[in-house]
Amino acid sequence: MFRRAANLALSLVGLLALGIPSAEALNIGVSPSRIELEINRKTRTQAIRVLNFSSKPVEIKAYVRTWKISEDNKFVEVPPTAESLDQWVVFTPSQFTVPARSAQTLRFAIRPRVEPKPGEHRAVIYFEELPSASDQTNTVRSVGRMGVVIYGYVGDIKRVGVLNSITVDPQPNGVTANFDVSSQGNGYVRLDGQYAIWPAAQYPGAESTKPIPNVEKPGQKLPENLLGAGKLPLLPVLPDTRRRLQLPITQKLAPGKYVLDINGELNGVKIERGIPFVVPEATATTSSSTKPRPATARNLRNRLRPK
Repeated sequence: MFRRAANLALSLVGLLALGIPSAEALNIGVSPSRIELEINRKTRTQAIRVLNFSSKPVEIKAYVRTWKISEDNKFVEVPPTAESLDQWVVFTPSQFTVPARSAQTLRFAIRPRVEPKPGEHRAVIYFEELPSASDQTNTVRSVGRMGVVIYGYVGDIKRVGVLNSITVDPQPNGVTANFDVSSQGNGYVRLDGQYAIWPAAQYPGAESTKPIPNVEKPGQKLPENLLGAGKLPLLPVLPDTRRRLQLPITQKLAPGKYVLDINGELNGVKIERGIPFVVPEATATTSSSTKPRPATARNLRNRLRPK
């Protein structure tokens, strides 16, 4: 017996960060969710555990794809090439059954068919739950799919991240922080750290704030005057790209003055900033009963009649 919650968290962290859909029924999990390795003659065979949380055996199909992140920060599959990592991934078995509340290990190796170019190469191994024979009915059944993201590196990898700006877009119905990040090296860069929301009048300054232990733990007590806190966006910015990473602020904020405090880093470069912003008053909307009537020919004539 293994702990479902812990394994689910392990398998979903990398997937949610990339926008990869997880298993809808949550009958399966994977561990680890991300693998990073160097591609050379000494590259070892890697192992992935596929976990079955259900009380029945599940049939799993494994397959590999290559991917990128689009300009609107969506995980998208791209067609393979002779030099894409998905063409070099060799694994067995490609289809297998995982017993109830048990696990199956899939092993894979990287065997380039051509001389790999220096830099970062990416793939994802998908594990798709297949319908069982008893489920072959007239009803369409949703099957789950999970993925393990693979980064393969050739040669010297340099991660050069530039934080161009941090802006806050405050609206009466919600606040969004935007991080403009460039990746100028040959390996992805990623934000790491925390944000916190302070009332402007109580903000002690960026140099005085510290990271909060277990900030996302349910029921975690926040320091005095702090209105909310959480993790920075996890989405990687791939080499030679510039992306705008959005961070929706989940805390409901009344109209007023606030500061978004950042305690984090971008690939080892510290970020300690306080960004002031103002949540505006909600704009009153006109009800349908008081909206002006369209200017039709008939009501225009009525308006022009002398009274």
